[in-house]
Amino acid sequence: MPSDLQDKILKDLSNGTAWLVVLAIVAGSDEPAHGYEIGRRLADEAPEGLSFKQGTLYPMLRTMEAEGLVRSTLVPSTEGPARKCFTITAEGRRVLVVWVDAWKRTGRWMNRIIGGIDGNR
Repeated sequence: MPSDLQDKILKDLSNGTAWLVVLAIVAGSDEPAHGYEIGRRLADEAPEGLSFKQGTLYPMLRTMEAEGLVRSTLVPSTEGPARKCFTITAEGRRVLVVWVDAWKRTGRWMNRIIGGIDGNR
């Protein structure tokens, strides 16, 4: 597959799943998570070829907060200014449960359809 086509496909896939994985990371954090930590987890756990630009994370978190999915608090830091940290709200958890269910159902459907394709046809 040409590299530019593969890059486009991976970018489209990343854009379509970004909200889900960001919300899941915030939900799975034991304590409020700051943007840098969320971005690091995204980068560390992304499959090869799939990337997430740190610059898109903060606008996404602001939009999630405006929609009531996450809440931010300023947490004092010993290394500089206070950090804006995020926790999931009850509405965010409700949305995440629905989204995960839809993702799983869609994944099963996709696997049935593309399961037999090996890329050599």
